[in-house]
Amino acid sequence: MTSTDEARIARRYPKRTVFDYLLFGGLGLGVALTIVIAAVAGVRQSTPPVAAMVRSFEVVSPTRIDVELVVQREDPSQSAECAVFAQADTYEEVGEAVLQIPPATEDLKPYTFSVTTVKEAAAIDVEGCRVVAE
Repeated sequence: MTSTDEARIARRYPKRTVFDYLLFGGLGLGVALTIVIAAVAGVRQSTPPVAAMVRSFEVVSPTRIDVELVVQREDPSQSAECAVFAQADTYEEVGEAVLQIPPATEDLKPYTFSVTTVKEAAAIDVEGCRVVAE
């Protein structure tokens, strides 16, 4: 390789400057910080203060469905409320209710409720739960 080739290659691929290292270091730090924030937010959102799931349900009549919810709370001494909705065979909502969950002594506890419907329900599901500030 001749000196003209080396000069041509040096012009094509210049040496890195301090600004280049600061820029790429800052970008790397920004990406790492974004990953950490996303991970922390994911962990916090994956453990809500109160959650419920339908353990079982029974269609008692065309206008009533009984549901057993299992409620899990971080602090069982706090009251909570869970919104549920009932669906017909046609997937239309035929009933909804906000169920009041009283304080308890256990973190995980079952509760049974009745929900009134306008048409015979085929399924029921929990829309969401929240702690009620007293």
